[in-house]
Amino acid sequence: MKILLATPSLLPEVGGPAYSVSSIHRYLNNNSCESTTITKKGKGGEYVGLAGCEKLISNFDIIHNFGTWTPFNHNISIAAYRAKVPQVFCPMGMLEPWSLEQKRLKKKAAWLLYQRRDIERSVVIHATSNLEANNIRALGLQTPIAIIPRGIDIPAQFPEYSDGSESDSKRTVLFLSRLHPKKGLLELVEAWSLLRPAGWRVVIAGTDADGYGAVVAGAIARHHLQDCISMIGPVFGEEKAKLFSSADLFVLPTHSENFGVVIPEALGYGVPVITTTSAPWNELQETNSGWWIEPGVQPLVQVLDEAVKLSSIELRSMGKRGRQLVEEKYGWHTVIQKHIELYQWIVGDQTKPEFILE
Repeated sequence: MKILLATPSLLPEVGGPAYSVSSIHRYLNNNSCESTTITKKGKGGEYVGLAGCEKLISNFDIIHNFGTWTPFNHNISIAAYRAKVPQVFCPMGMLEPWSLEQKRLKKKAAWLLYQRRDIERSVVIHATSNLEANNIRALGLQTPIAIIPRGIDIPAQFPEYSDGSESDSKRTVLFLSRLHPKKGLLELVEAWSLLRPAGWRVVIAGTDADGYGAVVAGAIARHHLQDCISMIGPVFGEEKAKLFSSADLFVLPTHSENFGVVIPEALGYGVPVITTTSAPWNELQETNSGWWIEPGVQPLVQVLDEAVKLSSIELRSMGKRGRQLVEEKYGWHTVIQKHIELYQWIVGDQTKPEFILE
């Protein structure tokens, strides 16, 4: 079975989408399922245009199209339709209510002109959570939906912490994601200005999206928080792993996430997570591995005040429960098997998996 994975970019600064598609490609090939990646930017080859795509696509059994609104994804969809190759459409969170409100009129026109038709030509839509699936259905789309979360590479081990109550070093709240208005960074800065807990600091890491980092830096300066909030830019690989390993808490006060891959990444390092109900992570509450709160400054102040009063041992116990959750549900060994079952169902080699909603 030959699978073509199509995505506009595999550049690291894209964040979660680039990581996910690269990992799906790698793990499919490690599980005797031949896959190839086509992209417009980054490793995997340059986009070859519609005519070239049609010729390429005809050599595959299934096209998995990651992304929405772009000419690249639109042309992939056209090519798959013309070549009569079944397509899996993955919106990558771009059909979430918050995202649809950004450049709303432009997206409404694109929806009417081509985007809805592209999706409805797919044999199945790939959603990463029940929340995303519900939001897709709310748009009136009746195409079957496969709910397959994003996978993560779980570290082999993570450090054990003792109770840091006698330590002189500051404990760390980590934010690691794109610096983007939807991530709730201004709310985090304001909440920290109201709380200012002794012995704690905030580290903000991530790629700047369209100069938004300057907005965040300005807010930090206005609140005179330079001594306890630092912005360190993008981190990758070993540097990223060290950052997770040194954190006591992870916070993502987001306004919109279809999944939020940094959340299970943090849990994989045994770090308890604070995020909002705009991300599909009620499991934090269910497993007592973090906090799942309403968006906004006051809920964030309240939960941060509660969290920073816990000892390192108490936080670490929460993190261990989170680690167990991701080991059971979000490791690539589990997630990639669902991809394979989806593809086998599409080509008629097995019955419909239970994670597919008609």
